[in-house]
Amino acid sequence: MQDQPVQNPTSNQDPQSYADAYDHPTQSPVANSDHDVVLPPPVSQNTVSASTTSETLEDQNIFYLLGVEDGTNEQKETFLDELQQVIWEDFLENDVQLLLTKEEHQQLQQMTNNDTKKPLMEQEAVVVFLEKLIPDLEEIMLEKALELKADLVKERVAGLKELHAGKTDMLQKIEEAENLVSQDKWLSAARMLNSLPA
Repeated sequence: MQDQPVQNPTSNQDPQSYADAYDHPTQSPVANSDHDVVLPPPVSQNTVSASTTSETLEDQNIFYLLGVEDGTNEQKETFLDELQQVIWEDFLENDVQLLLTKEEHQQLQQMTNNDTKKPLMEQEAVVVFLEKLIPDLEEIMLEKALELKADLVKERVAGLKELHAGKTDMLQKIEEAENLVSQDKWLSAARMLNSLPA
């Protein structure tokens, strides 16, 4: 995935506004009474908490992975929407022309007026159009969401390395967590990172 305008949780920005967005409601983000558009959220509300024993990325709560679990529901919803918009824009800019014919892509450009930054909630017709042409749209979006989720965790690791530069004991734990990530042991990695002093 290309560089995304998502802030690093270890930056100076309020970490709540960073991480409070990856536990999205399970309902479709764009829907009307006639047609429910199937475009999955980055991570559903059903994502299990830190009490899970699963190590898979899919099963991890993004807030626990990023070490920020105290945000308000409003903050979480806002950031979820931001992440979903990032995924949507990346899909329109980098994936869609590989999945459509030249004519279909021209139709899409007319529908969007070449504005990929338009909020997803205002693009119901575009989503419906793409669903008809790309049967596995939901699967593709879920894959992209997981990729972004992994990227956010790796950004956290990189930020912590920078924050604790020169602290041998801290860096050892961070590198151990990084090694766990490389083994797809996401829960163990999060536990290791969350055990570090704030």
